[in-house]
Amino acid sequence: MTKLTWRQIIAQQWYLTGFCFKHAPGFMVYHLFEAVKLQVSIFFEFTFTVNYVLTVAEEGGDFRKILWCMGILMAAIAVSTVTFAIYKHYVFPRGKQTLYQALRMEIYEKAKEIDLSCYDDKDFYENFILATEETDRCLDKFLVFENSIIARLVGISCTLVYCVWINPAALLILAVVLPFELYCAMQENKRTVEARMERLPHEQQREYGNRVFYLSDYAGELRLYPQMKDRCRNDYAEENKEIEAINRQYGKQLFAYGLLRGGILSRLVKEGAIWTLLLYQMLVLRVLSGAQLVTSRACIWRASNNMEIVINSFRTVAENSAYVYRIREFMQMETSIVSEKGDAVPEGSGGLSIEHVDFGYLPGQQVLKDVSFAVKPGQKIALVGYNGSGKTTLVKLLLRLYDPDRGKICYHGKDIRDYQVMAYRRSIGSVFQDFKLYAATLKENVLMDAADGSREESFRVEQALYDAHFTLEDNRLSYQIETPLTTEFEKDGVNLSGGEAQKVAIARTLYRKQNMIIMDEPSSALDPLAEYRLNQELNEIARDKTVIFISHRLSTVRDADCIYMMENGRIVESGTHEALLAEDGKYAAMWKVQAGLYT
Repeated sequence: MTKLTWRQIIAQQWYLTGFCFKHAPGFMVYHLFEAVKLQVSIFFEFTFTVNYVLTVAEEGGDFRKILWCMGILMAAIAVSTVTFAIYKHYVFPRGKQTLYQALRMEIYEKAKEIDLSCYDDKDFYENFILATEETDRCLDKFLVFENSIIARLVGISCTLVYCVWINPAALLILAVVLPFELYCAMQENKRTVEARMERLPHEQQREYGNRVFYLSDYAGELRLYPQMKDRCRNDYAEENKEIEAINRQYGKQLFAYGLLRGGILSRLVKEGAIWTLLLYQMLVLRVLSGAQLVTSRACIWRASNNMEIVINSFRTVAENSAYVYRIREFMQMETSIVSEKGDAVPEGSGGLSIEHVDFGYLPGQQVLKDVSFAVKPGQKIALVGYNGSGKTTLVKLLLRLYDPDRGKICYHGKDIRDYQVMAYRRSIGSVFQDFKLYAATLKENVLMDAADGSREESFRVEQALYDAHFTLEDNRLSYQIETPLTTEFEKDGVNLSGGEAQKVAIARTLYRKQNMIIMDEPSSALDPLAEYRLNQELNEIARDKTVIFISHRLSTVRDADCIYMMENGRIVESGTHEALLAEDGKYAAMWKVQAGLYT
């Protein structure tokens, strides 16, 4: 993780301060008020009041003065307790949740904008994971730090001013001891942060191994392939060893600085010097009363402890700032595929042309090479080929999830980069082979948008499911289209089979009635009979639409107006099913291999 300078650390804290006051100003004012009030209360209760009571007792004063003082103190404590209870049980939980939500929403909004290509970048992915996982902890640590630093600075100010008033000579001890104590603390903090940064990548690897064991997606695999369970367990143990080695490496230095600062310096030197000076002033010089001795010692010790807490807080804030810095890096990422700018997409069906397109996910590793073809409005075409030939990659370019490295893709005669990107994507229906179902109702999984609750909307969802051959009469669907999918959050949720889930994904596209539909392996999870029926139905539903099928199961595409055979990122053959069979080339060879399934 990036090591920050103090200027950068301060910048991160200033950013969080502005963010918190922007989204929860009332909460932040109350939060800081409680910090100030606490230290002022401690000062008056344990320093000013103690000095007053002991002075009255030493001088033989009226006991009623002490009673009045204690009465005022009790009343102040009562009021303070009430305001703190309101803060702790009402203001703080609500304010913290407001800040959690505000920061997470900014991250989620940014995540919607960023290019899909960013997910291929390891550094970006680490920033993204860290941004989503550390959001709450970063805010928690910031709120604790800000409360602590304000409180301790107020406490130090009160005690120092009081010391100057009653015994300025006592401050000499702090002036001599604190610089060395400060140096030891800063070195200890520096080593602690360095150790944390070195442990971080190993902790991330260890957390991955931990996730494998508790995520349901891996549960079946670990039971079927126990050797992988052993591999993950061994990796987990190895990462623990690396972390232990780092802890041992830094442990000796941390022990030495901690012993100097917390043991020898604090307990022996500082404590001895304080008592020697104060007793000398009281017993020899006769310039200090018993009350002043007690409060002088308390003031010096409290100022020293508060200073130590401030120093230790900077260790936490330095580490937390490194996380905030990564979060802000993510938030400031520039996108190459801009969402807001661009022209509107024309209505109706339009021609699609791919012109000399090259593309690679990584520099120097081309996945598509000089791909060119054209699709007329209402035409049905198919992209076929073996796994790894570039079919799905081409789909991602057609949907503008990526932009070509060279060449261009035109729709309605215009480069798709000239269109407003979300409007362009909404104009095309798509079914990916790696589609996802969400922990939401069946209806919401078809809509993939906010529902308006109308009867017309529900009817259209049911019609789309019917057209996709999804059986709503299934006894498991106790609430029909309102049935929750997955059992992760709902006891009566339903886990669909692979084929049923694929039909839901197809229904998403049919619901929107776009003029162009792209289907990437739309029936891969269906049995041959269901596949045949669905293909016939899709041809009927989409008879006036432009349809692009991507498949390696040739029964799905044999009726296409034109078939493009892809291999190693290139189009190597094109034509109708009959024409390609007559050529007796790569398509024909692929067909012969699969022919037994379709005769």
